[in-house]
Amino acid sequence: SPEPNLLPVERSRIRTVHRTVSDPRHGPGDGPPCPGSGPCRGGAAQQRRRGLEPIKVVIPRYVLRGQGKDEHFEFEVKMTVMDETWTVFRRYSRFREMHKALRLKHPELLTLEFPPKMLFGNRDERLVAERRGLLERYLRRLFRVMLASGTSPLRADDDGVYRLSKRSVCEFSLFFKKGVFESSSHGTG
Repeated sequence: SPEPNLLPVERSRIRTVHRTVSDPRHGPGDGPPCPGSGPCRGGAAQQRRRGLEPIKVVIPRYVLRGQGKDEHFEFEVKMTVMDETWTVFRRYSRFREMHKALRLKHPELLTLEFPPKMLFGNRDERLVAERRGLLERYLRRLFRVMLASGTSPLRADDDGVYRLSKRSVCEFSLFFKKGVFESSSHGTG
């Protein structure tokens, strides 16, 4: 199916990362989404043992947008929170802004490593593919830390049940909210 908001020229420049994952909503080692529309049942540890991770994130591909000096890559971030799945496209700079903002609000993220900025080669296909993997690992670690933190807005309730939704993740960071960065002429910024 054609990509929304892409000119015919841009559609031909989409770069897809091939993965051997049976369900494209999940990365390697991710379990199935929590069934039903309510919270995952059982305590947080029991949910993880059963493979019911409350938040799953995968970056399956990246897209080249813009032209000339405005040309840039955007990474597709596919989120699954409980039984809700959505996708946003973000530039590396938006990941970096989110990282800086969250570190100021949540001290438990101060030691979380962020993929370094590339001074040269940020349009090299091989390096962009490597960056895609690093950003995906970064987001998975971010959520792992925040789900385990006793002061996190994403933590399990006192009864050990995660009561998460797309809304709670978007309130945690606008980075994950669809439509927030879509004002640029080349997509989602």
